[in-house]
Amino acid sequence: MKNVSILGSGSWALALSKILKPTKLIVKCRDIKKVKIKFKSHNISLTDSFDEVIQAKTVFIAIPSQSVRQNLLDLRQFEKSKTEKRIFVICSKGVEQKTFKLMSEVVSEIFPSSMISVLSGPNFSSELIKKKPSASVLSSKSKSVLKEISELVIQEKFRTYFNNDMIGTQIGGAMKNIIAIACGYITGCGLGENAKAAIITRGLSEIIDLGIKMGAKRNTFYGLSGIGDLTLSCSSLKSRNAKFGYNLAKSKSHPTKHILLEGIESCESICALGKKLNVDLPISKSVRSIINGRNANKVICELLSRPLQFEK
Repeated sequence: MKNVSILGSGSWALALSKILKPTKLIVKCRDIKKVKIKFKSHNISLTDSFDEVIQAKTVFIAIPSQSVRQNLLDLRQFEKSKTEKRIFVICSKGVEQKTFKLMSEVVSEIFPSSMISVLSGPNFSSELIKKKPSASVLSSKSKSVLKEISELVIQEKFRTYFNNDMIGTQIGGAMKNIIAIACGYITGCGLGENAKAAIITRGLSEIIDLGIKMGAKRNTFYGLSGIGDLTLSCSSLKSRNAKFGYNLAKSKSHPTKHILLEGIESCESICALGKKLNVDLPISKSVRSIINGRNANKVICELLSRPLQFEK
């Protein structure tokens, strides 16, 4: 059996443990006692030490995006060889604050000799845990990495497709969280299905515009990690981001400071990237304004009163 590590012990880490073949899994968690019951399996070893994580050739990253850098810096201290060809599979969806870097860029910066892949798609972790049929995209520049990772996955219930566009795959995963907040807000305000369909469609346009400017391929956004992930997250309140938007619409307060949510965490970074690259992101900026406490009615009116234009 091949040793595989999962960095993280939340719902995504548990979902990963269900779709990986009978492999010796090392799950890194902060509190072993708290997660011991849900990770009950003879193939899984729980640890609170990065020393054990680094013993595996393949490491799945399943932690909040803003925690990735620090965790990898801690992990690097236990790396015995600077030329180790370790494989990192990124399952975190977000853009780093301050640096505006994608997760693949963060990994490459800290582990320059590593081989990197991104796993992304329209998947609720709760359904993966129940072993319901799902599909996702594995993205990497290396065909051998794609082959090796796909062989670890139980394909009967979790179908993987390939692409080599890590930029597009990550931008789709990060930005869909922001659009999902907008759709949840629309649902909470009772603005109707027409409005939600319009936000999903125009949201996709924003994702494509920014992604292409960053070097992504257009076709990526019409696949599982693009429109697939976007549709799922925007259409169901099972999505934590959509649920947050819904609750925000129902509440007069804005309790965002104490909420850890990828859509909130990456929204500022995405808007800053748009400004840096001269890409207009009206929906993303509107979500940022509402999160920051601006009057939602004014924000929506400003969005609707933008100059008329041809559809891209």
